[in-house]
Amino acid sequence: MALFSKRSFVGLDLGHYSLKAVQLEKTPGGWRVTKSATAPTPPDALKDGVVIDPQTMGNAIKAMLRDAGITATTATIAAAGGSLFVRPVPFPKMSEAALRKSIKFEASRYVPGSVEDSFVEFEIMGPINETQMNVLIVAAPKDIVDSRVQACEAAGLEVDIVDVEMFAAYRSLVEAYQDEGSLSTMAIVDIGASTTNMSVVDHGVFAMNRSIPNGGKALTDALKSYFKLSDEDAEHGKAQLDVSELLDEVPKENPPLRVLQPHLDDLVREVRRSLNYFQSQQTEGSDPRAVERLVLAGGGAKLPGIARYIEHKLGLPVQCAGVFENPRILHGSTKDDSGLELAVASGLAMRGLAKAA
Repeated sequence: MALFSKRSFVGLDLGHYSLKAVQLEKTPGGWRVTKSATAPTPPDALKDGVVIDPQTMGNAIKAMLRDAGITATTATIAAAGGSLFVRPVPFPKMSEAALRKSIKFEASRYVPGSVEDSFVEFEIMGPINETQMNVLIVAAPKDIVDSRVQACEAAGLEVDIVDVEMFAAYRSLVEAYQDEGSLSTMAIVDIGASTTNMSVVDHGVFAMNRSIPNGGKALTDALKSYFKLSDEDAEHGKAQLDVSELLDEVPKENPPLRVLQPHLDDLVREVRRSLNYFQSQQTEGSDPRAVERLVLAGGGAKLPGIARYIEHKLGLPVQCAGVFENPRILHGSTKDDSGLELAVASGLAMRGLAKAA
């Protein structure tokens, strides 16, 4: 009977290259990973964050959960893509109820797309001065959200929450530590297959969000094309390289590394451009803040030496962060698996548990 049924939750990350699912349970000191799974995303199933074929995607999600023994009824998912808008903006001071009535009109001044074709949410972050307050606006195109919900429904899942990918990553990589990391100005760089999502978080407040059309697949494709390799051989070969060797005073002659270097430098250039943009947006009269460190996540962060390479190029501390490196998150994975690619799925699972509590 429905009266006695208990909903079970899963955090579901729908990526262009792979699908990821995480189930958690709360422990006195944090969380325990009860189940996790990954599976290939059906070819051409996602474009610019939109699920093109929800039924095919749903079948893939259902098969992944079944194979992993995950019997969830409810999913927490995230919106993503270059058309997602996340930005703090100044508003005249008003009540939350008053802002909710006028948010679409107010948001239309900032959101580049049509607010009528977007889901718009907000959070009042606090006062700026006596007459203004800081409001975080999130606008997600309806086709991105609706298509992801439809894919989950095709998999037999009810969608309880739609979050933002970088909010979920921050939740699992920073907030879950309960340390002073959130009291700094940092950038999270989530390197996916086709895109790299980057956010600047200023003392716990999302100050900037950007989607960079460059990811790990560009590196694989470069090796595949230059050396006439299969996808599998190119991916395997990439994993054997250490890109930090490019920083040696007298670099060894290594043709595969030379093939990767321009693509790595393209990514570094876009990250630097984003950091410069954040710096340029600092308002006069406020305490100027600079990004103090970068946190790398996502499957692309598995590339050996990438943290050292980016650190050298940007002159900032850079670390790779996997959710399984957090002692507050118990798991049964091997020591070689740090959970780099599970940051979003884990953060979504945490959000689902928090709401259910």
